[in-house]
Amino acid sequence: MKTLHTTEPTQYPAFWNEEWLRRAIDELDTRKMTPEERAHFARVTAANAEAVKAEKQKIREAVEQKEIETVTRALKRGKLTIEEIAEDSGVSVDFVLEIQHRLTQNP
Repeated sequence: MKTLHTTEPTQYPAFWNEEWLRRAIDELDTRKMTPEERAHFARVTAANAEAVKAEKQKIREAVEQKEIETVTRALKRGKLTIEEIAEDSGVSVDFVLEIQHRLTQNP
């Protein structure tokens, strides 16, 4: 607050003044919403957040499955060391050892 008079106002990019963006910001301004509109907006926002969270989880699971398949193939070939497999696959040595342990338990 003491230096407020010495700082320059924040400069926004020119496109912020475009009509479509102003309308979108006004539409999302919850202060102008009725209680019902605000509740609906909150529900939609929460549902969208859950959908994004679910998609991120699916992506994580797919990446992990791909890593498991890659490490499993390399272990079955038996030509590389554990460290080489980890480095080539971009995973930790512990991860490779865990997959190796699973393979020996369930041949």
